[in-house]
Formats: sequence, C-alpha cells, structure tokens
Amino acid sequence: MVWIKNVRLETGYLEKEANDIVTVTNQVALKIEEGIIKEIAKEVPEGINDVIDGKNYLASPSLRDNHIHLDKGHYGGSWKAVVPVPGVKERIIEEEGFLVEFLQDAPKKAQALIDLICGSGATFLRVQVNLDPVIEMKNIEIIREVLEKNKHRLDYELVAFPQHGTLKTAEKGLLSKAAKEDVVNAIGGLDPATIDNDIEKSLETTFKVATENNKEIDIHLHDPGELGIYEIKRIIAFTKKYKMQGKVAITHAYSMGAVGEDSLVEVVKELAENKIAINTTVPIDAPAPPIPFLQKHGVRVNVINDNINDHWSPFGTGDMIRIANRAAEVFSMVDEIVLSQAYGLVSNGLTALDSQGVKQWPNVGDSANILFTKAESTAHLVARVCPERVVMFKGEVVSGSFEG
Repeated sequence: MVWIKNVRLETGYLEKEANDIVTVTNQVALKIEEGIIKEIAKEVPEGINDVIDGKNYLASPSLRDNHIHLDKGHYGGSWKAVVPVPGVKERIIEEEGFLVEFLQDAPKKAQALIDLICGSGATFLRVQVNLDPVIEMKNIEIIREVLEKNKHRLDYELVAFPQHGTLKTAEKGLLSKAAKEDVVNAIGGLDPATIDNDIEKSLETTFKVATENNKEIDIHLHDPGELGIYEIKRIIAFTKKYKMQGKVAITHAYSMGAVGEDSLVEVVKELAENKIAINTTVPIDAPAPPIPFLQKHGVRVNVINDNINDHWSPFGTGDMIRIANRAAEVFSMVDEIVLSQAYGLVSNGLTALDSQGVKQWPNVGDSANILFTKAESTAHLVARVCPERVVMFKGEVVSGSFEG
C-alpha cells in the first residue's frame, strides 16, 4: 500500500468569458493498494509513512497503443533508411528476403521499442506479429516471450497478422494453426482486393477462422478510394453475418479520408452500430479517416504507432501523446475541450472529463494505471507534448521519477 500526495485531477471546465474555457483541477492524495485506486482524499491521513510526493503532477489514464509492430524493424539495431519500392506488394517481396535473418535480433529490437513506447506512457500494446510462409509462427513465439518479460509494465494482446496474404497463409494451414494458440487474441488481414485478389474469399476465410476459434479480427486496409469503401462495406456485412459486433477493427482505412463525408454517412452509422473500431496513424502524406466526423457518429477511433523505423518507414517517435497532437493539429482540434477529448484517441476513449466536463476518471476501484505529467491539463499535454512524465502500472512506478 502506498499513498501519493500532491496529485492534481481534472474536475471540470470553467467558462471564464464567452467561449473562453479552462480546465479546473484539484489537488488530491491517492491511496494505491494491490494495483487498485482504493481511496481519493484531499490529503494523506496522519500517521502514514509510505508516501510519494506527486510534485503537483497531473494524473491521467495511462495510454494504449492499439496497433504496433514489434517484430521486424530496425529500431534498436543499426540505422537503415527505407529502400524505395512502388507499393505494398513489392514491400512484401522485400520482406521475404530478410525475415529469417531478422529472427536473431528480434528480441533486442522488440525490447527497445517497448522501452520507447511504454516509457512515454503506454501500459497496453496490441501487437501485430507476422504469420507467414517464410518463418511461419517463429515471430509469434519470440515476441510473446519478450512481452512476457515485460508483464511488470504492460498488458498486451497478440494479433496473428498474415502479412503476405490471408489466402496464401491459410492455404499453408498457418492461419488455423495460429488461431488455435491461446496466446493469440486476434486474427489479422490485409487488403482483400489487392493482396488476396478475392475480397469475398479473403473475408470469409478470416471471419470463419476467427469465429471458430473465438478470436477477434483486425484488418489492415490500405486500398484507396471507392475500392476501400466497398471493402469496408463488406467487412460490415461479414461482421453482421458472423455476429462479430464489438470484435472487429479496421486499421488505416485511408479510403475514408479520400471521399466526401456525405458519401460516408451510411457506412459510418453502420460502423458505429456494429461497434467496429477504426485505427489510424494520421499520416501527413495521405488522407486520414475523418476522425471528428467518425466520432460524431459514435465510431471508436484510436490513433496508433503502427510501425517505427522499419522497412516501411524510417519515422516514428513511439510517443502516443505526439500522435494525439498530430491528430489534433490535422483536424483543427484547438480549443480546451476538444484538445482534452483528443486524449481519448490514445487511451481507448477514456478521459478524465467527458465533453460536458463531467468527471469520468479516476474512480475508487479503478486499476492504478496512471500517467503523471507536468501539465496544466490534458489539453495542455496534447498541445505541448509535455515531456516530464511518470508512468504507473498496477500501482508500481515503471518509468520516470517525480524527483527528476
């Protein structure tokens, strides 16, 4: 059991003048026991010796990266820029040439990425791991072992991702084999039209394997324009057919940013009704899914790291707050309330206050997964990407220090 004093919590919004909103915070003490927030008090009771001084840091829900690749990058090893290729198919061919060689350093590189991402505030990772005919399930075994060594600082889920094509992987029996593994939480998929060249067969295979093995689904969809929108409609249809509501995510979905919002209304409503989440990196070189529009219609949107300095991209900081910052800038989220709500893009929708200023977090009984920052509010944190951070996971400080 430990108490943390001098911690600030957001308690509401105050309109100082017309449309001039500020976030109100109060200083509190938190009692943490067995990884749970047991008490929220004005101050630490007398006679308590085990006390951490929170130094007036702001407490917010810890961060969640809902889509990250840890298994085939350069980060944590020698620097290497990207080798230019025309598209996704050619990138996969390039990957086939180095997968075996990369196995040896995969644990070291995966650990470096975990240190980077979790050091900035993440305590949950949904990890995409290659499942392919070249190395079969070797990356799943390696990455799972690394993640288990980090169970003191994070929770995780594994997605068996058929990077080289769902149908090719399924024909080898690998998709069903991976789906039977208890450590695998979800089955991935990739561009049913342009990688598998058969939208119906690809999606039927993915949904059938997932439902037979009680797994969720995470489909990577890069296909552009009306083709991508059609694939989203088919994913919705298969979600209904297999009664997979709340168990399907679509990552990238760049096509949604390339067509007008008027043409998206019905699709977005169905995404919300079937609880299909959209994950996006908010790219600056391609249209991103229209985040505010999706949220307005009730779609859960997560912004994600995806890949960091690998053979797809040499960029990425691993900082989820910086990604929320990019989303806020791209979509003109500039006022106090909208900026603070942008925090939910990297916390699985959980924010200290809702858009009306009603307190949502923390509550007694919540897990003590907390990001402490030297910020005036979460709006300030998102806009300025405040660097001073302390990360707590299940009641234990796992990164940073209040003394620093």
